[in-house]
Amino acid sequence: MNLETFKRDIKNRYNSLTTGEIDAKVSEMVGALESEWATSPHALSLQELRIFTGAMIEEEGHTLYGELEELMAQKERIERQIARKSEDLQHLKYNLYNALEKHLSGNEETLEKLHQVKLQSIDLLEILEEITESAIITTLEKGIDTEETLEEIIKEITFTALNANVLNATRIRRILASILQNALNIAEASPNQAEIILRGTLHGIHNALLRSIEKFHQYLLYVPEEVKALYRDEYKTIEMELDNVDTLYTQIIHGLNAHNDPILIAQLEVINNELSSGSDELKHLSKETVELLRTKLAKIKKGVTERGNKLLKSKSAQEAKAMGTRAWSVAKSAMNGAIKGAKDAMEKK
Repeated sequence: MNLETFKRDIKNRYNSLTTGEIDAKVSEMVGALESEWATSPHALSLQELRIFTGAMIEEEGHTLYGELEELMAQKERIERQIARKSEDLQHLKYNLYNALEKHLSGNEETLEKLHQVKLQSIDLLEILEEITESAIITTLEKGIDTEETLEEIIKEITFTALNANVLNATRIRRILASILQNALNIAEASPNQAEIILRGTLHGIHNALLRSIEKFHQYLLYVPEEVKALYRDEYKTIEMELDNVDTLYTQIIHGLNAHNDPILIAQLEVINNELSSGSDELKHLSKETVELLRTKLAKIKKGVTERGNKLLKSKSAQEAKAMGTRAWSVAKSAMNGAIKGAKDAMEKK
């Protein structure tokens, strides 16, 4: 049987029916199989039965298909509008915070709090989730050296997200948890590649964290005292985090346990144990950084002296803040570009 001809004839025959009820139309089509095609539904092969049913669905659902396409087009237009409005909202946030900084510039303590609020209000985690998802899916679609490629990509994504001279302890946990959660989501949808996804992701964030702590260590060695004074409280928090870095992954995985497949969590724990037993590099570097941090902290007073107040208001300290803001904008633009590139690559596939 010529399948193309069969499909065309089924569609033409179904379209010629005047009866409105689906049951009646189907009854006539089943009868036509015997009278016009000298066969029966029971004699059709799987492919022929698929074409027989599919042709009727196409004709019966012609109007619905058209309406669905229109709704999909509307959905895409709305999504584009949402993306533009979201971008507009981000610009509005930046403009508002910049205006607030001008009006609050006379009080350094308030300005520090404002900067913390500013960083927390930017939708970095939402961007990070989309980047991670796109990167993992694209890597799986390429299917070449999947685990190694995934490890390298996740390392770069994580390092970019963590890439700040002053590591923020809460930020570290949120970023690592977000990336691992996205990996777990995709692993659950791709069980045959779950271990590769989880192994590549965990190794990637491990290497990125190691690289970030090493960068922070170098920063502590050479950063001017007036800049260190700005981040005294942050240093205290990250000191505690780094002092317990060997349990960091265990704590994050435990936090993900309640909302994920126990089998995947167990796989993640096995990989984490392998990482912990296989290398002490992260732990050693963290301990060295903690010791350096404690030495630096001992030299930084809380800005209650005349010199401390002068340092916080110095030109170099203000420039450091301005550079941080500009670096943030650059990083955000780079991330948006990464999202677009990953999406374009996926669409071309």
